[in-house]
Amino acid sequence: MKTNLKDKVVLVTGGSRGIGKAICKVFAEEGAKVAVNYVSNKEKAEAVAAEIKEKYNTEAFAIKADMAKETEVISMIAEVNAKLGAIDVLVNNAAYCPGGPISSYSVEEWEKTFGINVTGMFVASRELVQQWQENEVKGNIVNIASQAAFRGSTTGHLPYDSSKGAMVSFTIGLAREVAKQGIRVNGVAPGLVRTEMVAETWEKRKEGYLARIPLYRIAEPEEIANVAVFLASDAASYMTGATLDVSGGMIMR
Repeated sequence: MKTNLKDKVVLVTGGSRGIGKAICKVFAEEGAKVAVNYVSNKEKAEAVAAEIKEKYNTEAFAIKADMAKETEVISMIAEVNAKLGAIDVLVNNAAYCPGGPISSYSVEEWEKTFGINVTGMFVASRELVQQWQENEVKGNIVNIASQAAFRGSTTGHLPYDSSKGAMVSFTIGLAREVAKQGIRVNGVAPGLVRTEMVAETWEKRKEGYLARIPLYRIAEPEEIANVAVFLASDAASYMTGATLDVSGGMIMR
């Protein structure tokens, strides 16, 4: 299978750990140049970039930007273009996930979640779509959503669940808008993945979670990354507006 990702420039938001880190590394395996976005984990992001350069012999660097701040997102894109070349692929992976019942959330917490998970995705996508259209480039966007967009969360993550539902709708709407220019927009809806974000909850409720997963195991980050990279590659050239279920069978849609 030909991915044709060698020397493509990829920006992965929230790339310093978890699924984002795995996505950065799988793109690098395919020969892509990778910009590893972070907001607070500078050392982790730089370690990911260093590993990519050493292990995969391709270009990579860490870049700070708060996805909830429009000016920082715009500056990040300009810096990536300057350092690695024009961006070919955007992976909207950065996410914020507060926990608790609806009564525990303030408007500020709700808006912070949507600022990072939805508005940041919008700004980055807007800037790159404009760039691609001006230069007649058939770029790719991959949005990392969640099975929670369809099922919600039994442990109480309403702002996160709602933001991921918005991400799925955004994927469809933007894909339809830019399809004639050859720009593709797709999404991935992971289930439970072995990352730092779910580690504590997973250990406490492992048997309950396993009972909900037909494949009866948690995913590894690389399994989600493989699908994200596939969607950005030429192997998925006739796919747009799709959000793929990668949940071990939790969604089956």
